[in-house]
Amino acid sequence: MQEAPVLDLEAVFNEAAFPEHTYVDPKEYPFIKSALRAKGKHVTISGASGSGKTTVVNKILRDLGIKPTEILLINGREYKHHTNYLEMLGAIVGVDPTYDEIAPYLASQRLVIIDDFHHLSESVKDGLSEDLKLWHEKAVRFVLIGIASSARDLAGNDKELGIRNDVFDLRTQDEKFVRQLMVQGAGHLRLRFSERFIQETAAGSKGIPSVVQAICRTACIKNGIERTQAAEVEIDESLANIRQEVLRIFEHKYFDKIVALSKGKLQAKSVHNTYFDIVAAIAKDERSDIPTEYLYRTIVAPITDPKKKNQKSTSYYNCLNYLGDVIKDSKLDDVIMYRKGKSISIEDPTFRFYLNLLDLDDVRRRIHIRNDEYPWDVAVSFAGEDRPTVLNFVKGLEEKGIFPFYDFNYQAQLWGVDLQKRLADIYANDALYMVIFISSKYPEKDWTRFEFEIGKSAGSKRPEAYILPIIIEDVPMVGLANTLGKVFLKDHDIAYCVDLLTAKLTAEQ
Repeated sequence: MQEAPVLDLEAVFNEAAFPEHTYVDPKEYPFIKSALRAKGKHVTISGASGSGKTTVVNKILRDLGIKPTEILLINGREYKHHTNYLEMLGAIVGVDPTYDEIAPYLASQRLVIIDDFHHLSESVKDGLSEDLKLWHEKAVRFVLIGIASSARDLAGNDKELGIRNDVFDLRTQDEKFVRQLMVQGAGHLRLRFSERFIQETAAGSKGIPSVVQAICRTACIKNGIERTQAAEVEIDESLANIRQEVLRIFEHKYFDKIVALSKGKLQAKSVHNTYFDIVAAIAKDERSDIPTEYLYRTIVAPITDPKKKNQKSTSYYNCLNYLGDVIKDSKLDDVIMYRKGKSISIEDPTFRFYLNLLDLDDVRRRIHIRNDEYPWDVAVSFAGEDRPTVLNFVKGLEEKGIFPFYDFNYQAQLWGVDLQKRLADIYANDALYMVIFISSKYPEKDWTRFEFEIGKSAGSKRPEAYILPIIIEDVPMVGLANTLGKVFLKDHDIAYCVDLLTAKLTAEQ
């Protein structure tokens, strides 16, 4: 009998390479294989990073004897700058971007595979998806592989295409899959994983093949296994014991992005810790789809003090208003989907696994958790005639992730309430700073005089400067000290004022 080869650990368990020695067919394998073997079908495969989409396609291509020379392989990451899919295909095959020029070349290939399809621009994805029926008629077969909530989301749901496009969603695998992978790998290394460790891994990995690989490799390293053993060795490990080492494998991919998300829009230091509260609530949850109502109940509802609860509620809804942009700025839009006002969906099970193991104190230490006593960073006070200037200021602040109280942004909250009472509360208690835009009209208006008096009274009780004047027109202002530092728009533009307030907020932190 031929002796089994001695293999290095990394040849057996490796989350970043094709699993030559630990490949296990996912439950979808025979159906995807049949779809790829069937003539005339397009195939769309969706699944999270690490779910084995590309791996299973490569395995099926091997099994079917389809050679690399018979395939046009396109990686969406390389062509994400294109806005027209015909121009993209024309550039790839080196012909004019027309159907007649492109079709003969594509038809000469058994398959046109676009991996990382989700990285293509929306216009490219939509254009190709809409024309799949046309390409079917030209005997061109596409295989689209990418990350999305579902394969239907990835490549559309054209009713006319119908049975000509087989769609598959690779999510997570069951305990049987995980067990087979672990036993198979252990056999190559002449190991035996304890039943407890297999069950812990199946549950903790959530059936994600790449995570199972990472856990097994880490457990082996922890137990001094570098290659196939001379005699069988048992590993009775626990996931809790190797947690930090497993997290480290995924840390470079996710940690900085989570920190950015916890900080808020453009990572402005003045942003409330409510973003961190949202991240913490998601991390402590086991679900992949978390309703925003649940987050409200977790973050806001437990607060008993009415005033603080109102402040936190304002901060929470401010964060939700910008959350889609923050997710995108944090480069997490391929793993988190925010359905505005409805839910936050974790599209990548690997990311879900990482969040569940993450020590939130590590994130807390990397960001500034500001005192959330103030739901707004700044409240603006101005005469209506100066609204265009103020609106430019407000937009500039919002682009830097700063929360301003600007009346037109909160019409729904102000509708039907006692404005005098509510605005007095905002200008006295709810803003870290008050910026007043002084013009010839400012001293004449009843509301601006009211707001200024409230702000002046509040400022006398603050340990630091509160009222920050921006001078549109240098007019006398009763109650405003001549010695108070001011910014004059005759000398500086609005962008300068935005940067100055941003710097002041940052210095406060």
